[in-house]
Order: sequence, then C-alpha cells, then structure tokens
Amino acid sequence: MEIRDLFDLENDTIFQQLNQQVNSFNTLKILKLENHEIRHSNVLAWLLSPKENHGLRDYFLRKMVEHLILIEENTPNSKYEVVGEILNHSLMDSHVYREVKTNNNRYIDLLILNQPLKTVFLIENKFYTTESTNQLDDYLDFIKQNFKDFMVIPIYLTLNGEKPSNHQYFILTYERIESILNTVLMLYKDQLSDDVYKFIEHYDRLLEERFYPNQEQILQAIDIYRNHKQTIEELFTEAESLYKPLYFESGYRFEFMMKYKNTIQYIYKHGQNILSYSFEQFIKQQFDEEVLFKAHPTLPYLLPPEWNGISRVHVKDPYYWLGKGLVVWFEQTKDSRLRMIAEIGPIEYKERLALIEQLEKVGLSFKEGSKLEKARYTRFFSQKIDVNKWDDMSEISQAMLELYNNPEFTLLRKQLAEILESESPRMEEPPAIIESLNESRIQVQRAFRCWLETRNIPEGNYRVSSRHLSFKIPLFDAYKEKLGETREKWWWDNGPFLFWMDIRSDSIYFTLEVGPIEADKRVMLMEHMKAKGIRITKKGLSPEAKFNRIHSETLSIQCLDERGMIQTFNTFYENKELQEILQKLEKLYDEVVINMD
Repeated sequence: MEIRDLFDLENDTIFQQLNQQVNSFNTLKILKLENHEIRHSNVLAWLLSPKENHGLRDYFLRKMVEHLILIEENTPNSKYEVVGEILNHSLMDSHVYREVKTNNNRYIDLLILNQPLKTVFLIENKFYTTESTNQLDDYLDFIKQNFKDFMVIPIYLTLNGEKPSNHQYFILTYERIESILNTVLMLYKDQLSDDVYKFIEHYDRLLEERFYPNQEQILQAIDIYRNHKQTIEELFTEAESLYKPLYFESGYRFEFMMKYKNTIQYIYKHGQNILSYSFEQFIKQQFDEEVLFKAHPTLPYLLPPEWNGISRVHVKDPYYWLGKGLVVWFEQTKDSRLRMIAEIGPIEYKERLALIEQLEKVGLSFKEGSKLEKARYTRFFSQKIDVNKWDDMSEISQAMLELYNNPEFTLLRKQLAEILESESPRMEEPPAIIESLNESRIQVQRAFRCWLETRNIPEGNYRVSSRHLSFKIPLFDAYKEKLGETREKWWWDNGPFLFWMDIRSDSIYFTLEVGPIEADKRVMLMEHMKAKGIRITKKGLSPEAKFNRIHSETLSIQCLDERGMIQTFNTFYENKELQEILQKLEKLYDEVVINMD
C-alpha cells in the first residue's frame, strides 16, 4: 500500500460521507453503554419510573405493558387478560427498584411496585447473557413470598425474544423497547426538554443500529470496499496494533488510521458483503442454465427456473423484485441464522387466488386475508438454517444450497412448476437422492441436542449445522457482559469464548476457543489466563491475534449408536484438563474480570 492509495481513499466522496455517518456523536456510545447489560437496566429504570425527570410520566411504563399484550407468544400466559386490565388504571404511583437482592444472593434487575393496584412487575434483563440454573424460579419465588397479596407480572426481556425456562414469564424484546422510544420521539418532541430528548434519541439510535442496520450505509461500505479492497484490508489489519498500550508512530499513515479507524472497521465488516458474494457462489454451484437473479447486499433473490411460467401473469407493480409474480430470497435473521423465503407478489387477483387455491391442494395453508382482493404479498414458504461463521463464504453458500435443495422445497418447486404449466400437481414423497444431510450426521446432531438437554443448556445457547456443532455456558455470557462483543462477526454469539465441534466422516473434533474481542482487553485476558496456568501460545499474546484454541480433542464415532455419541459428548466435556481450564476461568472472572468497567 502506497501513500497515494491513502490519498485516493481519503478523497473518495462516498468515503467521507460514510465517515461522517459512522462517527456521528452519540453520548451513550462514548460511555460504551451498548456493551454493558447493567447500563441498559439503568436507562430502563429511568424511563419506566413515572416520577423521574424525563417528563413522560407513566407513558413508557404503559407502553411496555401494551407490548406485553401485543406479543403473540404471550397469549397463552395465564395472566394475559389480567395484564390488559391494568391499563384501565393510572400507573403514576409505580416505583422502580434496581438490583433487588433475593434470599439466594441473586439480584433482580428491575422491580416495579404499584401499591394501589397491588401489582409487581419483575423484569429480568438479558442483553447479552442468558439465564442461569433456576434463576427465574428463584426470582419469582422471592417476590411471591414478599408480596403475598400482590399480582406478580414476571417479564423476560431479551434481544431476540428467547423463551424463558419458566412459562409464567412474559416475553419482551429490545426491538419492542426501540419501537416505544421511536414513538416517544415522534409524539413528545415539543414537550420534552432538549437534554432529555437528545438522550432518548441517542439511546434509540443505539438500539436502532442493532435491529435496523442502515441499508444505505451498508451499500456505501460495499461500494468503497470494492473500489479500495486492498487498501481497506491492509488498513484493517494494521489498525489492530492501535490497541497496544501507548502505541504511537509518526507519519501520515498512522494519523490516517487514528482518524478513520472506526470507518475502516465498518467498511471491512459490511463491505465484504459476504451474503451477496455467497449468493453468487450459490448461483454458480446450483444452476447450469440461465437464471433470473440479483445479488442484493442484504436480500439476494432469484426466480427458480422451474417457475418461469409466472411470466405469463401480469404484475401490478413493475418494481416488485425481479418484476415477476414469484420470488425466492435469502436473509440473515436477527439470531444470526440464514432464512429462505418464497413469496407470491402483486399479480392480478383472479390468477393470484387460483394460484393460492392450487397450492392449498398440495398441502400448503394460507390465512384467509391472503385470499382477499386487497392482499398483495403472501409468503408461502419459509425455512431457516444455522450458520456458525458468517465470515465464511463457503459455509454460507453451502447453507443456501441446503435450504434450496431440502426435500420439502424441492418438491414444492416441482409442484408449483406443474401448477404454472396448468398440469395437475402430484402429491409424492421427496426422493432419497435429494436428502440434504446423510443419516450419520443427522444422528450426530440428534445426539448433540439430547446431550444438551441433559446439561440443561437452552436452545438459544447452541447452534447446529450440517458440519458444525457449537454451544456456550453461562460463564461465557458473564465474560461477554464485561469484555463486550468481538470486533468482527464470530460464529453466532460474538462472545469471548465458545465451544465448537467439527463433524467428520468418522470422528468429531472438539475445541474451546477464544475469539477476537477488542485487542487491549484480549491481551489482558490472555496474560491473566497464562498466569493462571492455561497454556497460551506466544502469538496468542500479541494484539494482532484473533483466535486461540485453548483446548482441543478428537474422538472416533465409528459404529456408534445415539447413546454412544451422547457418551462421546460427555467424554469431551468432562475431560479433566478442560474442567481445570474452566475452573481457572471462573477464578479469573471472580478475581479480575468482574471488577472491570
């Protein structure tokens, strides 16, 4: 990389526009609020308290209660109707408490007490971490013992709506919190003080970035990355050295990295556009014939060749996807899985209704609203698959192939093609040759899930794909709360530690790995781990290091039944050396990490 390359990048107008957007001022980002669960709880306590100085009175609290009713997963809750009745009363006499200690020396994140209504809201906030054993039961028992005459409304607040282990808890998500904040900013702009409005606006932006990435900025990052690929990659690699304590170099190159390091990291993260590149690779691998598609950066889409018959049907909206009445697209879900969706678009009502009725005959079900003349878009197929490494183009394209060629969708493509060709669709079982996974891998995956149940590891704490198995334990979440997310996407959790396994034809490779958290924190962590007697390579202690396997083992699975495979997972986890490492990590957390800010 020459100095001219830096001049070229710095004088790119799009680069300067993106730099301004990425580095826009946000008080809460300066305080690194987004990385600490306890600080989110502090902000929520302030917003939920009707008597605080924000001027919202009980508006935020009432909206939170409303969203408990709006979340469909909460409808089976035995207190669902009771919660709706609460909204018939004022909530102004509610008082909010933080870190309420239970009899078992645990701390409830948020407690909202309303004496006149004899109601207690218990909120367990999980921004990064997951619940520990019997945690929710303990909280609920404590509150019921201390507020015997009160109606107790327990709430489990998470990023993506994870199901609580205790079915009495209502589900609430941070996406809903962001929605309330957005409403506040629209309705209360003229009523709030400038300082309060700015604070809420900054918090809303912080959550918005998490759930609604700016598509225009991502497109800009892709454009810059493609035009300055080598420069960006070299700068990103070199920028890791900036985290060394008191690191300094003289010269324009160092000053450039210091000035633009956040923008460079943003471009590198989004500019690689892994989904688009993976989709292009999927298209090349899947089709020998010409296919209509577009490798959109976040929602790549295509028209399966078998469905070209849809071209005979008029589309009311010429800008709908590929301008056809059918489309299939891929997207990354909020829980870092890959989803494939098939949809009927805004075609003429007569043809639309006929198509839906034909699809019903082959076993698909549709809501009655989809059959109304005013309906325009109807999704008729959706399926997700786990992706462990979102920086691995081969794994993502393989996941696309598995989704596209899974037996259910393969049969549906054929049946819909027959419908479009005006033939009577045939009901048949998918042939064995299109099975997406061989039986041995399915057996390993099934055994892995059974083993996780014996360990009380909830569904949100593991992932299963055709080649990899991975999981985390509560200790890893505790580290994540203090050390923050990794500086680039790493597996599905982006935390400091993860167990993962590689499924091979006759064996399983098992490892405990440290991920690419911020360089200064990572070096500190690795040095303390070494001091505890955990073996660390010399390279692992350098700021440039990203991944370090601190324990690994390979075991044969030849001729094993499901029970034998479960025992294999037990052997991996109960390994004496591994358990010693975990004990040392627990001590390190209690002695050093827990006191970090």
